[in-house]
Amino acid sequence: MTTSASTPEITVVMPAYNHELFVGEAIESVLNQTFTDFEFIIINDGSTDKTEEVIKRYKDPRIKYYCQDNNGSHATINRGVSMASGNYISIINSDDAYHVKRLERMLSTAKEGGYCFQVSDLTLIDGQSNPVEDPEHYWLKWHNRLKDIYRNAQSPLKAIMGGNYTVSTSNFFFNASLTREIGQFNNLKYILDYDFAVRAMKFNEKGCNFLIGEKLLSYRMHGNNTILNDPISAHMECYELIADTMKYIYGPDIYPAIDHLKDMTWAVKAIYDHNIAAAHIPSGAKMFLKRYIKEGTITHKMAKAVLNLIR
Repeated sequence: MTTSASTPEITVVMPAYNHELFVGEAIESVLNQTFTDFEFIIINDGSTDKTEEVIKRYKDPRIKYYCQDNNGSHATINRGVSMASGNYISIINSDDAYHVKRLERMLSTAKEGGYCFQVSDLTLIDGQSNPVEDPEHYWLKWHNRLKDIYRNAQSPLKAIMGGNYTVSTSNFFFNASLTREIGQFNNLKYILDYDFAVRAMKFNEKGCNFLIGEKLLSYRMHGNNTILNDPISAHMECYELIADTMKYIYGPDIYPAIDHLKDMTWAVKAIYDHNIAAAHIPSGAKMFLKRYIKEGTITHKMAKAVLNLIR
């Protein structure tokens, strides 16, 4: 496939922030795609390391590079999407990597199935780009469980209530017109991907597709992943999204039950109530962890790690 001299078929958007160790691999994974009719918008969101230095090593004419003060992931992605001229948008974060046929495959299935929003299966990699293959690894067990939920669910929207199987904005491939229908990415630090995916499904559930078994993205887990830095805040954002979406799916009859569950989570709210003495935080959090979070789940493991830090 050759690059078109006119409007590109796909716009790839990369928000880049302090990933000097990974951004080169991310860029090369895009430039080496079998499908080549794309423009590549890279926005450096105020990085303080050598991210910009690495980006500027690449001279491919498809790259359009911009640098800005730090505005956050949602604002950076929104800026890239607003500048896009392609018919489809594909996002990649600066610490992940595309498999070589990702764009080719995502585009062909989108056109064949008439999909407006797609995600693929993925490969988990570590900080050294090695695949994580241990079947007992907690993240892989979590993701495999979500795929099982998807296979057995009545709909993509109901399936995603069991957990964010889309995983990351790096996994997003969507029609450029979608943001005009559902709005841009919201200002959410931890679940902007989850929130956007849910809104896409509410808009056109039949137009959303998950390519299970087709591992077209390498998703990197390393010490600086945003969600790992503050899992309690991440889960609080997630809680609100799931509760509101359950109301949307099941209607007014479920409102009292959802509101009751919200009232029961006083312990989590107490952690963030600055009027409660810091000495009381661990005991309240431990009580919540014991009563409401299933032992052995990824949520349980992450919460225990946080409690160890705030003792």
